[in-house]
Amino acid sequence: MTNRDRAILHLRIHRPSFEVYAQLFSVLADVSPVVQALPPDGALMDVTGALGYFDRTPAGLADLLQTRLLARYGLTVSVGGGPTRMIATMAAEACAPGEVLVLDPDPASVTKFLRARPVRALPGVGPALLRGLVRYGIESVGDLADLPPSTLQRIAGGSTGRLLHQRAHGIDPRGATVGGPPASIAAGRRFERDVLDPDEVRQALLALATDLGARLRTAGKTARGVELQVTYADRSTTTRLFAALGLQRARVRAVTARVNGLAAAERSFVQLTLDAATENNRVLEPVLDKANGRWGTGTVHPAALTNPKSHATRPTLRPRHPDRP
Repeated sequence: MTNRDRAILHLRIHRPSFEVYAQLFSVLADVSPVVQALPPDGALMDVTGALGYFDRTPAGLADLLQTRLLARYGLTVSVGGGPTRMIATMAAEACAPGEVLVLDPDPASVTKFLRARPVRALPGVGPALLRGLVRYGIESVGDLADLPPSTLQRIAGGSTGRLLHQRAHGIDPRGATVGGPPASIAAGRRFERDVLDPDEVRQALLALATDLGARLRTAGKTARGVELQVTYADRSTTTRLFAALGLQRARVRAVTARVNGLAAAERSFVQLTLDAATENNRVLEPVLDKANGRWGTGTVHPAALTNPKSHATRPTLRPRHPDRP
């Protein structure tokens, strides 16, 4: 099968909760069996085989998916599409919430789209490489595609240079891999504008930690690991501990925290501590969970989150029926 025969869609879901994100894959699987989760808010679909079954174009299937997800979950979904995974992802990143951009598989259409994109939009171009490329006057994917492979390898290194040369010409052998949401719980915040203040980022992370802790306790689970991902203004990401991120001058667009290695809480051990603050938190947390479970997420929260400086989008409060636990 050639790239022109393939149709791949990249869905970006606007502000899904973890619970809804896990459920929506039943809707996607009704359209194509080849669905790959891209937590916390994305999914990749190979809809090549679904085109004939539904008698629709890739753009038509994108519209169908948007309609079903909006009707069932009230979700706003952006959809990018193309003949390769990379093109579909870049198209999705070029969309505003709720938009659809599905490229014609014709090589001329793909080349026109690629060449006009800024070089930072090409997968594999991180901040350090971007600075090096800009110093050589390379600002668009078209500029990158016009470089001789040997020149690009001298700038970016051998293997990276070869990979970028292929991607700048639309070559990407990767496809969607069948895989639903992993056994983890994630929470994310996307800022309304790029944030420079590390204290604002730290406060957003406190909100994520509070959210994740409550959901773990409600589910009766413990986690073995915590992963933090920071997305920057140029869409590059890093995953590590907060103190090691060096965010003093970084423009942060979104933060995501994920706990993995889930296990039943009754099989876990609680480490003894003589720290009064830790013990007080352990006593207080079930009280907060009960209040938030009855009156809605965020009704009671740490004082540090009462007057947030962060511009991050806050969780939607959903009051529950007073007779429900």
